[in-house]
Amino acid sequence: MPAVTFASEKLAQPLTVQGEPGQRLIDVVRDQVAAGKLPMAWRCGQGTCGACVVRLLHEGQPRPVQLGGIERNVLIRAGLMAPSAPRTLPDSPELPRLACHIVLEREIFVYF
Repeated sequence: MPAVTFASEKLAQPLTVQGEPGQRLIDVVRDQVAAGKLPMAWRCGQGTCGACVVRLLHEGQPRPVQLGGIERNVLIRAGLMAPSAPRTLPDSPELPRLACHIVLEREIFVYF
């Protein structure tokens, strides 16, 4: 089971929880927000609002990641990515991502 560690200046200390392989990160976020353990914003959970922007750190970075059209468009609309940015980018902690587009595969650190 992949560990998910959330870190933010909004948290007194990092929060680590267990996720399920194949589970979407937004589902872990929803559970922790509902339990009152995570002060993180999310609204639609469908990848269109852009409220769940995160930055990720995990084993294997940097590696190429291809952003889907919806995620890329939301990040451009939010001013987090240039319209000229390619669809395939280095997966690094500097790359903004949407939690609703992340599928858990391995241990991951989430910064928000």
